[in-house]
Amino acid sequence: MICETIDLYEYFGMDRKGDLCGILRSYRHGQIPEMQIRKIRPAMLVLPGGGYGFVSQREADPVALQYFAQGFDCFVLTYDVAPHRHYPTPVLQAGMAMLYLRREAAKLDLDEGHIAAVGFSAGGHLCGVISLLWDDPAFKEKFGEECVKIRPDASVYSYPVITCAEAISHGGSFDNLCADVVRREDYSLEKKVRPAACPSFIWSTTTDSAVPVENSLLLYTALHKANVPVELHLFEKGPHGMSTCDGEVNWDEPSDPAYRHVKNWLPLSFEFLKEHGFAVRSEK
Repeated sequence: MICETIDLYEYFGMDRKGDLCGILRSYRHGQIPEMQIRKIRPAMLVLPGGGYGFVSQREADPVALQYFAQGFDCFVLTYDVAPHRHYPTPVLQAGMAMLYLRREAAKLDLDEGHIAAVGFSAGGHLCGVISLLWDDPAFKEKFGEECVKIRPDASVYSYPVITCAEAISHGGSFDNLCADVVRREDYSLEKKVRPAACPSFIWSTTTDSAVPVENSLLLYTALHKANVPVELHLFEKGPHGMSTCDGEVNWDEPSDPAYRHVKNWLPLSFEFLKEHGFAVRSEK
């Protein structure tokens, strides 16, 4: 395994101006010369949640290692959050991460046309921003027409924050991201879906008391109406923030049967991505 830390500000030659994060951690397979072949791999960008107020470690490396075991080269983004930073900083940092993977795909032995993103809770919202608003003003100002490369080739939304509708919104996420800089309505993602959005896999639990399941339903409905390939899984039971549903992200191996059932989101997402062309290929 090749583990590296990439400073995105250094890579893009950008002044941090007080930004603290914008850091990618990579988990790459590398090549095995004795096999006398070159493996080209799909990539997964992991966007942890935390309400745009912190970056959850439970939804970071443990998730990356699950996709790594399926042949993906994985990259975990640590992004700036409130109260230190609001929009556009975390949005720009996610866009920088995607552009880094596109630009460096050949050097990193990545399949440039199969770079996905997975986001959790507020990280699911951030995943939605790069998946639906790849020409956001912040992206266009920094990257011009290259911003079209920010859109992932597939997105996995895990109990995502989607809507600013008051009764079902996770208001803290919108407060932390938007503050008094941009309108919350402009980042209510169910209103921003368009036919050019990428294939999307969505999962949540009906009993999520932090981010109501209606967020996932709204996103699914909007994607379906736009004829975007989309798959939705709603599990009957389970709290918010289940991540990989195992002992790595809990005090101990969970005894609640709901965790064993909800953990099926992982192989289901693997199957979805495989159906959309995410696979390792070998070259002589």
